[in-house]
Amino acid sequence: MNEFRPVRTLPAETARKIAAGEVIDRPAAIIRELIDNAIDANPSNIQVEIEEGGIGKIRVTDDGYGMTEEDLKNCAYPHATSKIITETDLSNLSTLGFRGEALASIAAVSHLEITSIREGSVGHKLQAFATTTHKVTPCHWAKGTCVQSSSLFENFPARRVFLKKPAAEAKMCRQTFIEKALPWTNIGFKYSTDGKQKLNLPAGQPLAERFVQALEIQEDVSYFHEISFGDYKSEGFSGKTVIGDCAVRRSDKKLIYVFVNGRRIWEYSLIQAVEYGSQGYFPNGTFPVAAVFLQINPAFVDFNIHPAKREVRFKDISPIHHAISSSIRDFYRENTVSQLVSGIEPESVFNSQQPDLDNLSISTFQAHSASSYQYKPKTYQQTARDFQSSYSGGYKHSVPDTSLQISQNYDKHDYSDLQRQNNQIDARYIGTVLGVFLVAEKDQTLYLIDQHAAHERILYNRFMENLGNKQPLLFPYVIETESEQDDDYLQTLLPELEKAGFKMKNRGSGSWEVSSVPVKWTGTEEDLAEALLKEHIKPKELTSKLAATAACKAAVKDGTILDTQTAADLAAQALALPDPHCPHGRPIYAVFTKETLFQLVRRTE
Repeated sequence: MNEFRPVRTLPAETARKIAAGEVIDRPAAIIRELIDNAIDANPSNIQVEIEEGGIGKIRVTDDGYGMTEEDLKNCAYPHATSKIITETDLSNLSTLGFRGEALASIAAVSHLEITSIREGSVGHKLQAFATTTHKVTPCHWAKGTCVQSSSLFENFPARRVFLKKPAAEAKMCRQTFIEKALPWTNIGFKYSTDGKQKLNLPAGQPLAERFVQALEIQEDVSYFHEISFGDYKSEGFSGKTVIGDCAVRRSDKKLIYVFVNGRRIWEYSLIQAVEYGSQGYFPNGTFPVAAVFLQINPAFVDFNIHPAKREVRFKDISPIHHAISSSIRDFYRENTVSQLVSGIEPESVFNSQQPDLDNLSISTFQAHSASSYQYKPKTYQQTARDFQSSYSGGYKHSVPDTSLQISQNYDKHDYSDLQRQNNQIDARYIGTVLGVFLVAEKDQTLYLIDQHAAHERILYNRFMENLGNKQPLLFPYVIETESEQDDDYLQTLLPELEKAGFKMKNRGSGSWEVSSVPVKWTGTEEDLAEALLKEHIKPKELTSKLAATAACKAAVKDGTILDTQTAADLAAQALALPDPHCPHGRPIYAVFTKETLFQLVRRTE
């Protein structure tokens, strides 16, 4: 049992240490705060040096506009800041630092020394530590400011014992440096550990180049691309996403970064936006390598909810989520592997024009032999990319409105039509491998057909061909909204929903009733609610989204064993599709020419 104790005011020294502990918990936190202040000084260059993992010493130097003697006298006391004056300034922050806690907190737990000069004045040096009187003296200094922290937690042994070994602390310092340097390509950054320079990021780098160099990504910078999104004037936000093409993938999301107004933040929704945008272009269980750099009107975001400013609160994140995901999705749709890699002239296997399916921006891919690539054994990812095939076009002849006899949910069809179609395309079904791929041969070319993706596209096409045909629901769906914005959004969708075959009305109080659905709809009430409200897609994209959702849910799954006739029919229809991509943009099949296979086994003839 805890014994009773009266309420008392803490001694000033104890209170300072507690406050400092909220801001400065390890060397990386000092680097975070000092780089923020350095960037706010509009420098051309920033240099960070650490010793003993930052525990022994941290020095951050910039060539910005510097500080006066009066600034130095005030800067290391609690809540001293030049960034804000009144409470209303918090709603319009344009600087990285603003609370006035950093230097005071650093001085409370380490020896703080600041040397600075303001143009047109004399240089001065500040020395501060714990409760000692801050001392400011004149000194010689060329330009800008140098802030040094040494002997971290010397006066706070209870916290020092929780620090990791210098090597581990140095690793965290480096990561913090990288995160701070990534968005500010107008500034040159240098980083040194124990007298050895580890990183040199020159000013004026393209964003993609800095991203690749700073994070030491193995793939070449040519694999990465900058995508713009948003309109700052009309929407209050804009930005760029640096993203790798489909050959650059990872098994986790550690290399998906999000920056807001120059700060890295942890925001699940925006990381999710990157995932949604790239969905269908990466194998299951893998993720893209990307960084989102968002610029938003300060009035629409609140950074003042976390001591380290890692978390923020958005006024409305939905349009940002949509802008990021749709720009990434459009990028992958509209760019082929052959267009992304400079200097490659792919070999066309098909001879048809690019299809235009309901005005969707669906890219065409051209099959490319591995012999056209230069073999580079530098990395696994690059080697895999060298043997990656891309895809092209489709066939000029149409596909009958037939269905596969895979489950009781599908219509029966006339096999004679499919047989004639088989003869037309001259394809031979060989078998099924790995429970996923149908193997077929045509014109000295081997096809590995993804059975789920192929069936998904067939069902999608059928849904689009039957737009407007309704079937009433015995028990209407009920969709509940969470905000007036959701209600307003659904209201704008009603005309498009009606065209697609959905009949929906607002019952009030955030409740919507769906009384009929398209005849080819196979989704559930939850599927429809998710498709409508999760991403707030544009009305013109709604029909395709709903069709893709229904097709994905109904399509035969990986691992499903098909009988020989059904598998052969599915392969035939897949090879006759006008557009050989699933509704999410993923290729339906991989193409291997004889020459490609020879390359894979290093055979020359």
